[in-house]
Amino acid sequence: MKLNVDFSELFRAVAPLEYVVTEFVLDGGAGDLEGISRALNRGMILGEGINLNQIDGANGVLNYDGHQVMLYIPDQGDNAEAVLKNGKLGTRVHVAECSIIELMREKGRLKRYDVISRLDGSFPVFGYDAEGEVEGGTDLEACKNCLKILNYKGCNTQPESVNRQVFENFSFSQFFETYSSYFKSLPAKIAKSSTNYTDDWYSISSKLRNELDYKCEQCHVDLHSDKTLLHTLHINGNKANNKRANLKVLCADCLKKHPRRESVYVSNTEVLKINTLRREQKHFETVDYALLLKRVDMALYGLIHKCQYRKLPLPELGVVVMEKELPLMIDIAWPAQQIAVLVDMSKAKMLLKQGWSVYSAFDTLTYFDVFEERLITAINQHGS
Repeated sequence: MKLNVDFSELFRAVAPLEYVVTEFVLDGGAGDLEGISRALNRGMILGEGINLNQIDGANGVLNYDGHQVMLYIPDQGDNAEAVLKNGKLGTRVHVAECSIIELMREKGRLKRYDVISRLDGSFPVFGYDAEGEVEGGTDLEACKNCLKILNYKGCNTQPESVNRQVFENFSFSQFFETYSSYFKSLPAKIAKSSTNYTDDWYSISSKLRNELDYKCEQCHVDLHSDKTLLHTLHINGNKANNKRANLKVLCADCLKKHPRRESVYVSNTEVLKINTLRREQKHFETVDYALLLKRVDMALYGLIHKCQYRKLPLPELGVVVMEKELPLMIDIAWPAQQIAVLVDMSKAKMLLKQGWSVYSAFDTLTYFDVFEERLITAINQHGS
């Protein structure tokens, strides 16, 4: 089936940064897409049967049908034996739309790449040596260019010693989780819920959340209005230890960012809801960049680090604009200048109608000099 989709409204929505998007069509039946999605969630490699031109990097991170993916070259040639012993010698794994992927697109050489959502860092490779073909699994590293264009963990805006640690301690699982707001789900390996809870766990958790009046112990947001956004964490990871000292009640956003939690999928909408409530409850009365980084959607970390590095005026969290009776929740905003940055651009058209300037998070980071100039101009015109 050929599906022609009109994205003209969306293209106009990203016009503030003059980002050029070309027309495209999706080929293949719904069943094909569903099967590919299941395979990605299981961490399988996709080679034949997938149209690599449908890998979308418009948000920076690579995306196929709403699933975060990676591209890598399994064929290591005559270097395969060495790569199997030391993955650092192999070709890099691409997680974003870096200059190398752009070049491969232009030259029509994406077919060299396999598509995968594997999170343990071990990738199947093959090649040959003097005795013939060799194959196996090895720990390949992420492409540094990919991480730099995303300013992952501030790797472009922090001291070299910090940047080195970002690269050396890189985790595919942690990377996927950071940018999960752009996607439908996390791959099965880290989205899978544990079955090690005690039989009475749900009643224990429910009772504790009720005793704490449905408030997060970390950020203190009150979640009476949406109790599904409040969770109970086993601090030491032992789910059989339900002693109060080992339990912490956290909102979904604080849970996702807690260093001792298991990987968890939290949608962009859930983070927006929490930040809206934090704002309504006056938790953002005094904000600096340190607090902003604790509360903003993790997918915006790279952009916030850049804003901090360039000493831009602080954006605000939890800003909501009403479109008739529909609340439009904004990721970060400069309300006095009516400037908004969004992870999900589906709201852009409605905000533009109300006179806002709207930018996607990745375009803002990519064309930061342009964005900075427009923001400063707006501040000078309208005041801070």
